[in-house]
Amino acid sequence: MVCNRSIILVDDIYTTGATVRQAARLLKEAGATQVSSLTIAR
Repeated sequence: MVCNRSIILVDDIYTTGATVRQAARLLKEAGATQVSSLTIAR
């Protein structure tokens, strides 16, 4: 259900970025056209 969609990931804390990168990779593989992220704290 993500094919040809832009996705925004919201994460509470960004430390290494591994979680966001992994989620973005999977979403792109599933067909998302664009994946952006917003983090509340670092």
